[in-house]
Amino acid sequence: MIRFAFLFALATNLLLLPATAAELVISEDLLVEIPLSDGWALHLEPPDALVEEMAAHVAHEPAAANASAAQIEKVTRKRMAANEAFVYHAASGAHLDIDFSPLEQGASAPSTKTLRTSAEYAAQSLEGEEDISDVVWDVIPAKIQGAREAFQLVADYRQHDLPVKFVGTIGYVDGYWFFLYFTDPGQRPEVFEEMQKMLGKLVVRHSAD
Repeated sequence: MIRFAFLFALATNLLLLPATAAELVISEDLLVEIPLSDGWALHLEPPDALVEEMAAHVAHEPAAANASAAQIEKVTRKRMAANEAFVYHAASGAHLDIDFSPLEQGASAPSTKTLRTSAEYAAQSLEGEEDISDVVWDVIPAKIQGAREAFQLVADYRQHDLPVKFVGTIGYVDGYWFFLYFTDPGQRPEVFEEMQKMLGKLVVRHSAD
């Protein structure tokens, strides 16, 4: 996974753009433009409220049975550190986790089948989680501006008896896999609609474009 410290050494920065949009630099020549609807904010580090929410789920894992609150928080932050940024909606707790991962040296770009299969594996992973039930999912092609190709896992499930909407977009662009994982604890239709609009306008592009 790309670490922000590495990107910072390459002059990574976060620039606010006009009209409630933000720009996230992924590498020296690759960036993401993200439109932000009212109530949504882009964070390079996970907000404390989001860490607290995720830690509550980690605490239910068998391995955390004898762990202290501080240990659980440390594990939670370590897992979340794989992401470059988070688009967070404080009013609902919904969030989009953004992760770009470079191809391993010598690896080929993923095929259409590989991308679709990755989205299907993500669905199967959801079904295998002990604290998740009633999973209903589908994988469909997705359009991310600037990406070569992407697929989207759309899933509804219950976690600790709470309804959750999940939309996982997996795609490829210029030497990078990318993962845009949206989670809405509560399945609020208006929050899902806002996120779909933001994803529809999200752009991955070269900084010189």
